[in-house]
Amino acid sequence: MARAADARLLAALLLALASSPSRANTFEIFGFGPRGESMASALTAEADDYTAVFYNPAMLVLRKDLNFGFSFSWHHLAAEVVETDRSKQFADHTCDYCHPADAVGYTTGLLFPLAGKVKNRLALGFGAHVPSGRFLRALASDPNRPAWYLFNSSPERFVLYAGAGLRLAENLTAGVGVHALADLVGQGAKVEVDLFSKRVKLREIDAHLSNRAGPLAGLFWAPIPSLRFGATFRWELALYYRIPATVDLEGIGTLELTVDGVTHFSPHTLAAGMAWDVTPDLTFSLDGQWMNWAAAPSPYLNLTIDLSGNTLQAIGLDKALDITSPTTPPGFSNTLGGRLGMEYRIGERFAARGGVFYRPTPVPRQDAPETNVLDASAVGLTAGMGFSFDDPLEVFAHPVKIDLAGQHTFLLPREAKKEPTDPVPPYRYSARVYGLTAAIRYDF
Repeated sequence: MARAADARLLAALLLALASSPSRANTFEIFGFGPRGESMASALTAEADDYTAVFYNPAMLVLRKDLNFGFSFSWHHLAAEVVETDRSKQFADHTCDYCHPADAVGYTTGLLFPLAGKVKNRLALGFGAHVPSGRFLRALASDPNRPAWYLFNSSPERFVLYAGAGLRLAENLTAGVGVHALADLVGQGAKVEVDLFSKRVKLREIDAHLSNRAGPLAGLFWAPIPSLRFGATFRWELALYYRIPATVDLEGIGTLELTVDGVTHFSPHTLAAGMAWDVTPDLTFSLDGQWMNWAAAPSPYLNLTIDLSGNTLQAIGLDKALDITSPTTPPGFSNTLGGRLGMEYRIGERFAARGGVFYRPTPVPRQDAPETNVLDASAVGLTAGMGFSFDDPLEVFAHPVKIDLAGQHTFLLPREAKKEPTDPVPPYRYSARVYGLTAAIRYDF
């Protein structure tokens, strides 16, 4: 009996490897680096270090010194999901994903200006984020379980950006880059089972991760030193997974099972912004961001089961037992959000920062059956500071820079009105996101 259970265990393994989509990444949700986070990520025309590889790669070439940084970040979602019909309640485990785990991770980056004949004309940069717990988490939530679209597993994935900035003219630069992910694909799993002797004759699986990268590009223009404009376009990116399995039941037929779908979807994104030095010590930055969420795939995995064979065909069950999970477009809408940041520099050693942003939700009301995607329009307040000091041990020749940032985001209340026949009761939900980020930077 234990051997005969291998086929069931394999099917469970395949479902565990597959995932429902988690979306965007930690840079897109929270920001890259404490300076960016404390200024509400309004840095399309104001990124001044290695974080430009994400915000606008055209700005990498503006810096003349090699720049390195390392940061730690923590973000917590405090959610409230409450039934609105007192006669109904969530069933056991229905709301397990209503309260995501904290997003904790480490980020590093490097900006490297080239020398020689391309000095002050070409610079390279990269940025990476590594979650503290899992390198890549994929969460498979059932359509009848409410789950937060941006927060349940999106922050728990490795993030990598690389780019180059090129100076086209004295006040005009351009940049290109890539952001990378991977696909989980499989040649398939094969199992042969002799039901009469209850013996597994063959059991194997072949799956791998393959590279996937999306391009990004940016422009930067400073008509005068105190007024700067920038624009960035990031191509959509997603992790595609597909794992087929074949179970040969000798004397009965063949079971073919396939799980597939899309996870970690980031839409086409266009950001445009400006930065204005009101005084030599005070800078305001303003960004607008359009995201093509209408192209988002279904947020649930696809499952196909096909039974075939001469014995099943003879008794007319070869088609009757075939199963395909329903696939319904999520009906997301494109969004247009805004961000405003500020930095006030007190001398060369201290800067105070703040910002506010509005991020509209692409997710429609979740009133229909088997649609329980939790997301809401967000209003965020950010603040932070940066300071530098000389190394008392004199190991470093230049000042060491420390940046701190805090974020408080309000996910505005929404309500899901469910039909009486829906197994999920009607509910309302909202949340607050708290975050802290600290970094050390150094210019060589």
